[in-house]
Amino acid sequence: MKHSLAGIIASVLILSSAARASNGDGGYAAPFFQIPMGARPTGLGGAYLGVSDDGAGPLFNPAGLADLSRPVLGTAYRSLSLDRVMGYVTVTFPARGQAAVGLNWLYAGSGEVMARDQNGVELGHTLGMASHAFSALFAKKFEDYLSAGLKASYLQASFAEMTAFSVSFDFGVMLYLNSFFGRETQYTMPVQDMRLGLTVMHVAAEYRWHNENYLHEFRDANALGTQQNDAVPAEVGVGGSARFINKKLLAAADLRKNDKQDIVFHGGAEYLLVKQLSLRSGYSDKRFAAGAGFTFAFGKRILAIDYAFSSGKVAEGSDHIFSLDLQF
Repeated sequence: MKHSLAGIIASVLILSSAARASNGDGGYAAPFFQIPMGARPTGLGGAYLGVSDDGAGPLFNPAGLADLSRPVLGTAYRSLSLDRVMGYVTVTFPARGQAAVGLNWLYAGSGEVMARDQNGVELGHTLGMASHAFSALFAKKFEDYLSAGLKASYLQASFAEMTAFSVSFDFGVMLYLNSFFGRETQYTMPVQDMRLGLTVMHVAAEYRWHNENYLHEFRDANALGTQQNDAVPAEVGVGGSARFINKKLLAAADLRKNDKQDIVFHGGAEYLLVKQLSLRSGYSDKRFAAGAGFTFAFGKRILAIDYAFSSGKVAEGSDHIFSLDLQF
């Protein structure tokens, strides 16, 4: 194990740095789940549990997709420092009875680093890590004021000739608060589209690692491996959003807590500058973010192009995120 110690430490630091706060509150399994994905959610500081109505919705609160009126194809790419990348592709379709179904693929990985021994001598092979989450979701609106959603995921991670698998479940609820008021009152209220989102995420997610293949490849063909289980922290969240100034201003805020870390606040706002252009800014756990989105129609289709910039959290550098959403 000592031969690969330096390489393993380097890779773990690379992958977990974005999720580790300056006080050391972090470093748990699947840290990429804690990084907001999608340019619009990132621009809002990750405050999306009470929004979740587009291609990024499956990554936050599946219940928010029950209101879809047309199919949505979404994709995003996030370039992080330290040679890390993230991305997703999602497709969601409206179904009968105010419901929606969808598929989502989320990827997170790092570049490869040279394995070294405890003296810094190169061992002739590299180490890298890649994680995938393949998901299916279902959302349904049961009442004007209530929708619920479920996402089931198959997780796979690979690192240094080792591969681990797991399953995971996310549950979401969305409350449409304006529905509790009469129709005449709704239209005259200064606050529109008030939503409250509730989520429970990463239930049952646990990677099971076994190092036998690594030992056989780089150490001893007869070596006996060991197994380690890494549980992904389950997370609960509550988030709200509302629109002001004739629906031109969207404000959102989330509170999230997993069973290993402190409560994290996310907050942000989006302003519709003109019909096609939105500007955004937000704050997320010691990260400041800003972004913009441009939407245009061609034929019956609508294309949204979004960009966001997120500052570094623990001096690991800033991130750039690009997203495309196509409604067809």
